[in-house]
Amino acid sequence: MPITPPTTLSTTLFGNIRKCLVVALAVLLAMTLASPASAAATTRSKPQPPNPKSPNIVFFLVDDMSADLLPYMDTVQTLAHDGATFTGYYVADSLCCPSRATMFTGEFPHNTGVRTNQGYDHGGYPAFERHESRTYAVALHQAGYRTGYLGKYINEYPAGPGYKVPAGWDEWHVTAGGGYNEFRYRLTGYVREESGGKRPIAASKGRYLVDVLGRRAVKFVEHSREHAPGKPFFLQVSPFSPHNRIDVEHGDKEPRFPPARRDRPKNRFPAGEFPHGDCGGTDCADIDVTTALPSFDEDTADKPAWVRREPIGPTLVKQLREDFRNRIRMVQSVDDMVERVLSALTAEERRNTYVVFASDNGFHLGQHRLVRGKSTAYDHDVRVPLLVKRPAASRRGDFVTGALAQNVDLFATFLDMAGVDPATRDSRDGRSLLPFVNGEKVADWREAALIEHVRPDPKTPGQPDPDADAIKKGNSRAPTYSAVRTAGELYVEYEGEPAPEYYNTVTDPRQESNDPANARTADLSRALAALKSCGRRPGAVDCWTAAHLP
Repeated sequence: MPITPPTTLSTTLFGNIRKCLVVALAVLLAMTLASPASAAATTRSKPQPPNPKSPNIVFFLVDDMSADLLPYMDTVQTLAHDGATFTGYYVADSLCCPSRATMFTGEFPHNTGVRTNQGYDHGGYPAFERHESRTYAVALHQAGYRTGYLGKYINEYPAGPGYKVPAGWDEWHVTAGGGYNEFRYRLTGYVREESGGKRPIAASKGRYLVDVLGRRAVKFVEHSREHAPGKPFFLQVSPFSPHNRIDVEHGDKEPRFPPARRDRPKNRFPAGEFPHGDCGGTDCADIDVTTALPSFDEDTADKPAWVRREPIGPTLVKQLREDFRNRIRMVQSVDDMVERVLSALTAEERRNTYVVFASDNGFHLGQHRLVRGKSTAYDHDVRVPLLVKRPAASRRGDFVTGALAQNVDLFATFLDMAGVDPATRDSRDGRSLLPFVNGEKVADWREAALIEHVRPDPKTPGQPDPDADAIKKGNSRAPTYSAVRTAGELYVEYEGEPAPEYYNTVTDPRQESNDPANARTADLSRALAALKSCGRRPGAVDCWTAAHLP
């Protein structure tokens, strides 16, 4: 089905944007790679000579950022100027580790085998490690890119002394679970040209992690100029923010969602710089979770049994109100970080750099009476921001597209930006979003997005799952499910539930009126059956074919 070109927004929406210099866009050099199916050959093959005209790529990947936080981020919103906004971008699984594995590999969770956050439960780093030789980092490195990764990587990655630097990365600045509290962590500091066989690692010394990542991102750009002049770079910055702290206990003085100290209310300790904290130009005191989040405390009588619950009481409403304000305060430091990195680029670099901003999953805070968490198929958990700013030398205009995009497409998109050959680029489950970024018409695009989730085992040994909330009563986690999302429908099949869940998202965008007996469910069930088994299994249809409705 043809997809019309993205529409153009008035640039007055982003009035404080600097005008970009316009020059001719250089043609990207096509570079031949070994097939990712032969991972060992890929990692051993000789890198292609760098093309100085190949674009730089900066990818900001935040953690648990729901779309409702974007309006409070001034700098991030400016990425839409001479860029593209994807209003129909969905993650394949709204859980950190499976979602990130899908991004790195371009494959759905059922094909990566990374289903949860923990190694004892078919997830975490133990499940992902075997894929490290076939990520987009390896492909980009082989295409002549200097690469750097900063921040949160994969759950349970051992970022201790003697840590492993995965294939494809020239710089490696990663922390483990301590990063969730933002102030007490240890951060690796590997720079290939300087570290040699050493594996530097340093304590936080009380410095806010997002700020440290911003400074190290600037150093990466400087290192790239110094160590690889004329060579394109790929930089991924992945803060833990705005994820909550783990092991939160009743009576803790530190907020569940810990903002930078400068962004906290002035009348609390440690005192911030604004009376009610920094909420991005809006007075935090004027922000109320009960009105800011659609479907907050919605009557759930129509929902599947696992969702149904009593109304949220006033004490919990007060807690969620503060949680929401603190999440907004947290993303102010992310906004500052993005500004810091963009400001470090020279005019020449800005003319030839893509900037991508996304989240690994969304989050809920009382919508449908779901207290805190993610992992559901509702939009607040799976539809997340994706903004891509084009190089200043390319086509002008602000494009908005509602095409169904997924995190499974990022692998192909990054390779497409780098000019990698189409056979390698399109060898996985997703496809490149670059035509939409450039405002082009796409004749053949997916009609159905797959969302799938395996319920984590609460009895799994080891470290606590950082995505498990301490509240048990009235806050049950989603059961295992598979779902299909079209441009105007959501259809979900739950393990252990006799009836499906169905919403017409055109007439019911908040997913408040479940209609499990709708006549459309039969067709969507067949489409879902193809999608959830697509890919690697013998005889299975390929995932791109399955993404087209019969």
